[in-house]
Amino acid sequence: MLRKLKNIGRRKKLKKINLNKLRYQILLKAKEHISKCGWNDKLFYNIAAKSKFKFSEIAALFPEGYITLLEMYLDTVNNQMTEDSKKINLIRLRVHERVKELVILRLKIMSREKELISKTYFHLLLPQNFKIASRCLYKAVDQIWFVAGDNSTDFSFYSKRAILASIYSMVMLHFVNNNSFDQTIELLDKQLKRVSKIPKIKNRLGDIAKTISQTFKLVKNIRPIKQ
Repeated sequence: MLRKLKNIGRRKKLKKINLNKLRYQILLKAKEHISKCGWNDKLFYNIAAKSKFKFSEIAALFPEGYITLLEMYLDTVNNQMTEDSKKINLIRLRVHERVKELVILRLKIMSREKELISKTYFHLLLPQNFKIASRCLYKAVDQIWFVAGDNSTDFSFYSKRAILASIYSMVMLHFVNNNSFDQTIELLDKQLKRVSKIPKIKNRLGDIAKTISQTFKLVKNIRPIKQ
């Protein structure tokens, strides 16, 4: 009986792995369409028309619609940042320096697909995408802090992420609207220095963080709505 249960468990795990593999293949196919036409309801039809996947198969793998594929894409950026961070000796750096290096690393990853990232970014700015945008922002800054070695709890946990979210949002806005990578890094460095060196700004951001952190607590587990 125990062996039978183990076999069932293995089959379920294998099925999950295979489904995720298919989802990733669809994401790769989707990228060329998104870079040209952006994220929209016709995306699954366009992928089906120019690939081996049927529309019904794609819809079954992403039952919540293309917005789930969008979130999956940004998750791959998070995962790539985590993987690439292993090549950096973060231990030798202070925590705030680690955060800076990780944001830069993330920007370098996104610069490889800047047109795709820009289309994704501006799509998330649409009012109807507030929930998914908030969750994706939270996941991005949370992953940065996690890889940086943050072990804070309670209010400190959320306030750190809220402050970084404020900085990261500003940097991203500059990144997608500017062709100079160096200028984007200069802005990042400037904002991080302001937070760490000017008490008044730290206090002001701390007040903002109290509000944003409450929002993060709400959106952390919100699932995407079908569009």
